[in-house]
Amino acid sequence: MSEIMFGNWNEMPFRPLRQGMKQVTLAMGADDCTVTLGIVQEGHEKRPHSHPEEQVALVVAGECDYYVDGKCYHLTPGGFVTVPANVEHYIDVHDTDIPCFQMDIFGTPRPEFKEKYMEFLGSLKK
Repeated sequence: MSEIMFGNWNEMPFRPLRQGMKQVTLAMGADDCTVTLGIVQEGHEKRPHSHPEEQVALVVAGECDYYVDGKCYHLTPGGFVTVPANVEHYIDVHDTDIPCFQMDIFGTPRPEFKEKYMEFLGSLKK
């Protein structure tokens, strides 16, 4: 059973992912979805990838080009794109000093996100 979680991402530490990218995992108490918020800066390492989960990518602040199946979608605050399961996609933030705050919503659980974030939080306590 899901548990109620309450928080504010401004008060949560972001886990470094790779050059120019960091992420916080939200809604860790949910059983049937995963929500993350990433901060992506110009010059970040681009990494095209796919996964078996469907995804909605939503821009909260800043802007980016988001590539899905080879097609570019320019996203500004409030803009979103859906990513079907197993379709290659990636984000590209360029020509800006303003980082892109991008939320990912997965309709199925991604337990590895919660596990990695919990490990990261544990490392901060050492």
